[in-house]
Amino acid sequence: MTNTDPRKIRNLARILYGVTWLAMIGLPVTIIAYLLTGEITPDALRAEYPHISLPENISSQTFFIALMIRAIPIAVGLIILWHMQKLFALYMQGETLTLNCTHRILRIGQGLVCLGIASIVTTTAVIAYLSLGNPPGQRYLSISLGDAELRSLMAGGLLVIIGWISKEAARAEEENKAFV
Repeated sequence: MTNTDPRKIRNLARILYGVTWLAMIGLPVTIIAYLLTGEITPDALRAEYPHISLPENISSQTFFIALMIRAIPIAVGLIILWHMQKLFALYMQGETLTLNCTHRILRIGQGLVCLGIASIVTTTAVIAYLSLGNPPGQRYLSISLGDAELRSLMAGGLLVIIGWISKEAARAEEENKAFV
């Protein structure tokens, strides 16, 4: 078994810490820029669901509510990034197999599972909500599981298991240190 040089871990953690900062700042800034430039419009929303017959006129209130529903997975993603950043900060300080680290790994995994579920549910909710303006018989309830959702669910499940196992290993290491 080879040991990884702690400097490599710290250096990569420092880079990833910066990347998570950029992502946590860049994502909201990009969304705001799209809103301010008029890129996010009812027509753009309608174009995302070409297979669904949506009302010709989507009111400002309906559009706003649809955007708020669609913001849920973005918020979950930001929470995941925050936990990742906290984990990278621990790695930068030289912590690797500690309960703090395993807690963050577990939270990242749970967040990814939540992200997969939130993506499925919010897409379903937006389509159902937007089609409420259609006449009876032309309203939609569409549930889909795409590659992105499946990857998020699988990666999240994997990290949850790794988090549980790592937590047990960290506890065992703390017990061993207590005996010495």
